[in-house]
Amino acid sequence: MKKLTSLVLMILAAVSAVSAQDRAHWNWNDGWKHLRVESRGRIELTDDERDVKSVSPDGYFEISSRGWWSLFGQRYVVHGNVDGSTTRRFTVGAAERPLDAETRAWIGDSIQRLARSGFGAESRVARILANQGPSGVLDAISLSSSDFVKAKYFILLFSQAHLDRPAAERAIRQSGREIGSDFELARVLTAAVETLPIDQALAPAFLDAANAIGSDYQHTRVLLALLARQQTPVAVEVALDSSSHIGSDYQHARILGQVAQQKDLTEAALVGVVRGAESIGSDYEKSRVLLQVVAAHPIGDATRQALLDTAGRIRSDHERGRVLSAMLRDGTLR
Repeated sequence: MKKLTSLVLMILAAVSAVSAQDRAHWNWNDGWKHLRVESRGRIELTDDERDVKSVSPDGYFEISSRGWWSLFGQRYVVHGNVDGSTTRRFTVGAAERPLDAETRAWIGDSIQRLARSGFGAESRVARILANQGPSGVLDAISLSSSDFVKAKYFILLFSQAHLDRPAAERAIRQSGREIGSDFELARVLTAAVETLPIDQALAPAFLDAANAIGSDYQHTRVLLALLARQQTPVAVEVALDSSSHIGSDYQHARILGQVAQQKDLTEAALVGVVRGAESIGSDYEKSRVLLQVVAAHPIGDATRQALLDTAGRIRSDHERGRVLSAMLRDGTLR
């Protein structure tokens, strides 16, 4: 039993889950032991997450384990009854056994690790919020080794809680530090901009987290979401600053072009867009950004000079001519 308990501590190393229509299945094995968790209906865990508190009527929760060469496995089943009570059974092979201290330790360790692997995430986040607040959820996130689960908890935290500035800053910085998957980190930051105003106080944390994304596509996705959701001078500053870390000419140009489409841009922001285009290697993408600036905004002296400087660095006569022609037609050159 003690050996099995130590093996269960490794559940996150190879856990898989499938759920549909209030059903969930978890399977794990290390080559010698196989652990299976199956449930149906609404399952509520105890506050210490070491047992099942309640199961919806006609639902059930089952943990079973068996060694590959063992004839008999062990199983813990909790059934939900119509009157709201539960029926609990622990069996080894076909024989029912009492729930002694060793068995309860195995059950507790299994369920606790299961909870940390994402089981019942929505209700778990709500329970932790009620008892410990946002800091409790952030502490719980750090205990998970799965980027998918971490992202899921961050997203639930943003949707379920009103975060003050210190909690919001901690959440954003923690996500950038603890989530290694570019896709999952992008999911978290995209969700963050839906509920958290990225103001001057949060901008440094958000910028650091966005710059931690290695994928140019996922990085761009986050910045586009920020610009679409929060059309503010701070959002523009963050997008311009962060876009300089994007290596793809196409993705970099997408961000600059989206900034250029923002309303009521300051002269400094327009100059920032144009100067940002200088680092784009593709003449086509560079000219595309400059053309968007010319078409979308009145051009002041500082922006005009920046346009001329950047256009002068376009090697292609065709692309450079497109930009200068557009400036002539627009009256920018006179």
